[in-house]
Amino acid sequence: MHTRIIRNILAASVSAGLLLGAAAMAADTPDAVAIMKRVLANRPAISLWLEAELNIQRRGGDSYDLHIFLNGDPKRLRTVYRVTDPEEAAGMTVLMIEGGDTWVCEKGKTEPRKLAPAERAAPFLGSDFGYEDLELAFLRWPNHKFIRESRRLGFDCWVIESTPAPDAPSQYRRVLMWVDKQYMAVVIAEAYDAKNKLLKNFEVKSVRKLDDKGHYIVGQIALENVQKKSRTVLRIREDHTGPLDPALFAPETFIKTSATPPKKP
Repeated sequence: MHTRIIRNILAASVSAGLLLGAAAMAADTPDAVAIMKRVLANRPAISLWLEAELNIQRRGGDSYDLHIFLNGDPKRLRTVYRVTDPEEAAGMTVLMIEGGDTWVCEKGKTEPRKLAPAERAAPFLGSDFGYEDLELAFLRWPNHKFIRESRRLGFDCWVIESTPAPDAPSQYRRVLMWVDKQYMAVVIAEAYDAKNKLLKNFEVKSVRKLDDKGHYIVGQIALENVQKKSRTVLRIREDHTGPLDPALFAPETFIKTSATPPKKP
């Protein structure tokens, strides 16, 4: 994909990470906290149904078909992941409340359970994505520090280092993000473990246009586990915009609520 096209549309956010907003103005000064606030704010208020594929690219790795639902609330995004294939996993459903709890209902179960904080690092469907990775929780960590200016993947970027609160349950000690200066977009992130060794690389590989109002979503995001030498790719195949039942995003009702894709105009 041409660098110029990416530059015109990228803006960060798979849960926070799946939504991309219209282009934002570049910050005047490298204030890391202000930059990250604008990255988070740069999301459209659009509810979405996405048809996706999770491909675990290692020997013996599996591929899963997913439906992903987003409520479109830019103040507190809620995201549902529902496995539709293969049969042995179909029906597993996850509800993520941005900045809040994560609920999981395994296949064959009738009631969801709330993940304990220590479980947020656990792999989703055996992939390289942990639950905290799907949420891109590090975007909302309280500590952000400007490191330097850098050019990465053809983008002029600010490099921002983010660290969690001391009592935060995270597998990461810190995350380095390359934020495109002009459009406030995280194009790459490097996550370091408790021993300060590189653990995972996040990279947005492509984007999809939603409408003619400047709204885009991530088309494909790759996560590489450097230490395990494995890689997982989450790819969006189809997107549908339109209202969704609020019950789909409530812990009490999300596993019992079905949905039909909004019709494209």
